[in-house]
Amino acid sequence: MTPVTAGPERHEERIARKQRKREAKLRRDATRPPRSLERWRILMDVVDEGRRVAELADHKARYALVVMGALNAGVFLVLSRAHLISDLPPGIKPWLIGALVGYAGLSCLFVYHAIDCIRPRWLRDAVGQGGAGTPEPLGLLHWESIGRYEEKAYRSTWNRVRMDQLNGEVVVISHHLALLIRHKYRALDRLYRGLAVLVILAALQLLVYGAVALAG
Repeated sequence: MTPVTAGPERHEERIARKQRKREAKLRRDATRPPRSLERWRILMDVVDEGRRVAELADHKARYALVVMGALNAGVFLVLSRAHLISDLPPGIKPWLIGALVGYAGLSCLFVYHAIDCIRPRWLRDAVGQGGAGTPEPLGLLHWESIGRYEEKAYRSTWNRVRMDQLNGEVVVISHHLALLIRHKYRALDRLYRGLAVLVILAALQLLVYGAVALAG
């Protein structure tokens, strides 16, 4: 006679067998290379993220320019009162005038860094950048390369392109975009360090001019 527990035992065995299959599939997925479409989606996500980071760097540079403009407006509004400079003690006047000249020079330098961050940049051409053992990109996705195609040739190239060639081109675009972001953030770092220096110089100058005005 079949034991009463045979039914539940068979059910538990089926559940355990399915669980082992799921775990084996997860282990295979964890170690296998990504398929072409999976690689395409991952690379496009990387490119999209890079574009968002580049736009964020541009926004940060614009915010720094706004802060710098407000800071400079405050400093030069005070300096427009000529009697404050004329009332400075002779021992302090050369130092403050030198600090003002240095402040103006640093402002120009850090505006240059802001321009360097937000200026348009050309990504390097993706055609011919394939490494050893990789298919040569055809320039179908890179805008600098697309512009050199005639429309008929561009359509024809799309008709014969392979998935590995498209993936290879997105790899190149992603790498070039990362280089662009690195240059942007290098300029952005100099800009914000300089902005901190300008804030300190402006505070010192305004403090001295305020003290002279109160003393007068």
